Amino acid sequence: MSETNERRMIITMLAEGNPVWYVAAMVNKRSHDVYLIGCSAGYPDRAKLRRAVWYEREQVPRLIA
Repeated sequence: MSETNERRMIITMLAEGNPVWYVAAMVNKRSHDVYLIGCSAGYPDRAKLRRAVWYEREQVPRLIA
């Protein structure tokens, strides 16, 4: 898993309300590392986390089929 995908997954899981220890277990990282990634996106404020997830999704170029 790439660093960007892992970071995105951590932020999404935290935004959904999962506790740090649970997210850390799911991505096989230390709780402290997950906490730092979450803090960089606005953790513990879930509204900020949701905005960060939304912002990242909007930055990904969409392919027109």
